[in-house]
Amino acid sequence: MSSYKESQWKLFRQSVIELDGYKCTQCGRSKDEVILQVHHKEYKSGLKAWEYPTTDCITLCKGCHAQTHGIIQPTFGWEYIGDEDLGGLKRACENRGCGSDIRYSYTIFHPQWGTIEVGTVCCDNLTDSEIASNLKESKLKFEGRKQRFLNSKRWITNGQNYKIKQGVFEIEILEVEEYFSLKINGKISKIKHETLTIAKTKVFEIIEDGQLMKFFKGKKFNFDEKKNGQRKKKNHS
Repeated sequence: MSSYKESQWKLFRQSVIELDGYKCTQCGRSKDEVILQVHHKEYKSGLKAWEYPTTDCITLCKGCHAQTHGIIQPTFGWEYIGDEDLGGLKRACENRGCGSDIRYSYTIFHPQWGTIEVGTVCCDNLTDSEIASNLKESKLKFEGRKQRFLNSKRWITNGQNYKIKQGVFEIEILEVEEYFSLKINGKISKIKHETLTIAKTKVFEIIEDGQLMKFFKGKKFNFDEKKNGQRKKKNHS
């Protein structure tokens, strides 16, 4: 006979469910809505199902119990791992029952299920957070700043090369043999960019993430002297 048919188990099961208020401790649904079961948080060798302390067990509905054991995809207990902007609707959300095309892909992990890639809404729901929404908003703001920079009227061109001033930096994009190179405060980069847009994007990125400042600090560029020189020019004008 299965130990789960023993009278001792039935009494133990009833006491655990009673202690939990006749509700699933995960989803909150009651015995009138779902089938309630008792879940052992961990199994110990030599103990029968009813010989555990009641604190080692919790009440779960049949669905939440199956999710906890990895029988069906869990709807709770997921952890955010990373994200990727696919640049378009290039992938389907892997959340069970969703399948929507997504641009922003979030990788989430569950110890009983592994990893899946989902969209913004599903990530927020499964992780019980707003991490995906916040990341998406941040990405959209970043993209907005980038587009404004690329199309800024501060760019000056002679029809071939493009110049822009960013604080103490004088940045120029040089077109050389069908490629574009960056020239910053007189120093020419060896990296070649295939298009003007790619070159402008690189300028935006090195400004945005602080690479520009770090590079010239490493070269012992005297920023204070440069700034003072700019102030003097303004005072004389």
